[in-house]
Amino acid sequence: MQIIKNFFLLFIAIIITVSAHAQQRTITGTVTDETDSPLPGVNITIEGTSTGTITDFDGKFKLNVDADDTILQITSIGYVTQKLSVGSQSTIDIKLDVDLEELEEVVVIGYGTAKKSDVTGSVTTVSSDELTVVATEDVNKALQGRVPGVQVTTSSNPAGSSKVRIRGIGTINNSDPLYVVDGFPMQDISHIAPQDIASMEVLKDASATAVYGSRGANGVIIIATKKGYAGDKVTYTFNAQTGVKTAANTIDMANASQYAQMGLEAQRFADGSNEHEQLSYIANGNYTGTNWQDELLRQGSFQNYNLGINGGSEKHQFNISTSYVKDEGVLKGTDLEKFFVKFNNSNKFTNWLEFGQNIAYTHANYSLTNLNDIYQSPLTQALWTDPITPVLNPDGSYARATWSYNNNPARMAEQEQYKRSFDNRIVGNFSLNAEVNKNLTLTSNFGVDYRNQSQKIYLPQYFVSNEEQRNTSQLDEHRNNKFDWVWSNYANYSKSFGLHNVGAMVGMEMQNFSYNNVTATGYDVPFNENMRYLGASKGADFFATSNQGASSLMSYFARANYNYNNKYLFTATLRADGSSKFAEENRWGIFPSFSAGWNMKEENFLASSEAVSQLKLRAGWGEVGNQSSAGNNDYLSTITNNLRYVVNGNVVEGRIPTTMSNPNLRWETAQMSNFGIDAGFLNDKVTFSAEYFIKNTTDMVVPQPVPDYVGANSPNVNVGTMQNKGFEFAINVRNSEHDFKWNVGANIAIIDNKVTDLGETGHIDGGYIDKLGYITRTEEDQEIAYFYGYQTDGIFKTQEEVDAHVDSEGNALQDGASVGDVRFVDRDGDGIINDNDKTNLGSAIPQFTGSVNLGMEYKGFDLNIFFTGSYGNEIANVQKFWIENSNVQKNQTSNYFNNRFHVDNNPNGTLPRVVSGDPNNNARFSDRYIEDASYIRLQNVQLGYTLNRDLASKIHLERLRIFASADNLFTFTNYSGYDPEVSDHYGDPLAQGVDIGNYPKSTTYSLGLNVTF
Repeated sequence: MQIIKNFFLLFIAIIITVSAHAQQRTITGTVTDETDSPLPGVNITIEGTSTGTITDFDGKFKLNVDADDTILQITSIGYVTQKLSVGSQSTIDIKLDVDLEELEEVVVIGYGTAKKSDVTGSVTTVSSDELTVVATEDVNKALQGRVPGVQVTTSSNPAGSSKVRIRGIGTINNSDPLYVVDGFPMQDISHIAPQDIASMEVLKDASATAVYGSRGANGVIIIATKKGYAGDKVTYTFNAQTGVKTAANTIDMANASQYAQMGLEAQRFADGSNEHEQLSYIANGNYTGTNWQDELLRQGSFQNYNLGINGGSEKHQFNISTSYVKDEGVLKGTDLEKFFVKFNNSNKFTNWLEFGQNIAYTHANYSLTNLNDIYQSPLTQALWTDPITPVLNPDGSYARATWSYNNNPARMAEQEQYKRSFDNRIVGNFSLNAEVNKNLTLTSNFGVDYRNQSQKIYLPQYFVSNEEQRNTSQLDEHRNNKFDWVWSNYANYSKSFGLHNVGAMVGMEMQNFSYNNVTATGYDVPFNENMRYLGASKGADFFATSNQGASSLMSYFARANYNYNNKYLFTATLRADGSSKFAEENRWGIFPSFSAGWNMKEENFLASSEAVSQLKLRAGWGEVGNQSSAGNNDYLSTITNNLRYVVNGNVVEGRIPTTMSNPNLRWETAQMSNFGIDAGFLNDKVTFSAEYFIKNTTDMVVPQPVPDYVGANSPNVNVGTMQNKGFEFAINVRNSEHDFKWNVGANIAIIDNKVTDLGETGHIDGGYIDKLGYITRTEEDQEIAYFYGYQTDGIFKTQEEVDAHVDSEGNALQDGASVGDVRFVDRDGDGIINDNDKTNLGSAIPQFTGSVNLGMEYKGFDLNIFFTGSYGNEIANVQKFWIENSNVQKNQTSNYFNNRFHVDNNPNGTLPRVVSGDPNNNARFSDRYIEDASYIRLQNVQLGYTLNRDLASKIHLERLRIFASADNLFTFTNYSGYDPEVSDHYGDPLAQGVDIGNYPKSTTYSLGLNVTF
């Protein structure tokens, strides 16, 4: 009987279980937006439960439900939340409508996120699509022109770096911004490929950057890399781009006949000499000669391939990508090969605890062609070398430039291939996020950045002539190791009380920075590549040196937000930083900020307006530090060793202090005020923003002058102040309601810079150039590093003009001057042309910068046209000292040949005469070297076609787009050098806009495709 009872109970249980399973079923579907584009990352939950899923990269989802009356809730930021009943459906396609109140996206701010409508600081978002338009592996190059107030100066050198300035140069020291990648603050983002970026926010004012304290004075760029999506399948993306590069511009130089004519004109050689006879023969057009730029410049190439894998489940999401870039520059011997690997992974251990990992590895192999040294740069030598000398002698050996007396540029370029750098970098960031409740989250981030750089510079033995040779080969090896780590812990709290919304964030952070470098040199090293290492050196002499350093930073920070009915907004932040770079009594800096906003659109008088879709006023003030202006131990004296002296007839080793100490050295601080307006009209078909800002840098670290008899370098002191102020404007107009969609965007920034105090320093001279001396000056009430030299007043056209150029007593102002020489201005009227007559010749700081972007789409076709430009800045073209020089020993420009003064052939010439020895010193630094650097550049044109989704699915693809692109297609400028976009010479802000022979800008033509499957 008991057996029958047990069997009956088992049968009932099976029936109930089968019935339950029969009622549960799986539904699938796709979520799209108003344009039928798939929406990834949409939350779909069963109402009243925690059960749910997230749409994948293609907007698809899969979910198990138990009953027909199940209600699904679909939510996504920026879209209206929907609720719908499952019923008997097994497939559900959902279209979400834009929520105009939530249209402004969530942006990443310091140690958290915020709705853009709630942001009271100056924050600009750059989309990932904008960063992948230009053919480059450098994120900063891709950023150029995208944000008002952010000036990016780039180089076409594959191994060159970009210079980013946010709201101008804020200090005579380091003005580089801080980058924060997935929560990890750093100074260099070369480990990130543009294709790996999901979003970028540029924080420009103190109310936005003060939470980063001592490292945010020059602005902050926050980058979030791509994360994984939950879904029922793994998504693959493949992007490829390949093309060719040509020099966008070359400098017109004199040909062999013209060079010979100038040589005869200068009377460099006596009549009847062999040299004179040769020049006469060539001057008559009997010899073609050599175009040295053609010998050094080539057609380069660019390749960029990226493969991404994305997927996951509700508990685990991942994104893996790898990129390969090969860039061959237009200058022979310049190239870059780079390999990226990026892995982002998140694991949800419980409903409230999540662990994330972001790991990046980068390997780079690039040339170390020396373009900064005037005498060692092959490009500079190509401009100087006379066009008479051939590249090779008849026997195939390199020829010597005996007319211009300089090294053979082709030989120099050929040997540059033996100078290489090999970089390996690992950046890892690990985060733990705990959602204590719906109001409170705790986050802990730990990141490491390890970089190993190995440089091998091999200088082979060679012989061209007695003046151009290297008797013994040389090998220089450099090993540079850098290790940084950061540990951040913070809590975010938010709560609503009726119409009152409050938020708070508190945290602490520890950072450590360390490096060590070793350099060794050996001689007589074999040429064979397999034997090209120090251990194979046959020489007895070796040289080695090393250095190392470390610094650390301890920080506490907090932020409070208040929002009343989404109308009135207030934010306050406070950060305290303690740095080992300063003595204990000055170690800590306190950096506060306050900002407020008024969402006028939420007021009754605008809430129902269809014309105005958004209108917000905002203002802020804050202080931010700049610890980069101080070295690791600047508050201490520096002792130099290995100094030898003779004492009582014996050689002894000694040490002396070579830099004076300043224990009172403290933080350099930037005080910023910001006033802005954000507006949108006609459902945001037209959006507009405008800002006015004032940035005052105080306690600027400046070298303090000391008498020469002190016998040590000047200490750094906090005496300088500088001001940047200006306006920023951005406007965008779009129409996306028809088959033909278009948008027009433009931005402009106007920045005024002035040094307001330098203490007892008086002025600082900079931009030193051999044979010209210092060519910039920084002093009070002037722009930083303005060009400083002589003012000219044309050319002496007649002897009467020469005779009339006298002082009040009739004495000649320029004793060596003759007809055809430069007339220099005696500004102080003391009857002498000397340093006291030098004056402000202009500045490298533009009056304004801007860009225009035009976009169009029609039935799968898309066209994008992007212009950038700069106006009102000057460049010091110091190459003119050699290539527009009265001596005409080096080759000269065609401009000089055509416009040089000649009493018979060109009496109206505007450039000085040809004369050996230059007795008037026409070549001294003057306004002759200063040129207008204003330009408008067609930065990018891209035409693409995206295959219809139905057609793509037939070949088992989710998406297929092909495109053709051209970068740097045209540049409209009056500048006579290679390119008007010139960065700081030697990376020195006091040498900004100094051009010694800038790398030619490259025009890149490429084809590419984007595939998702």
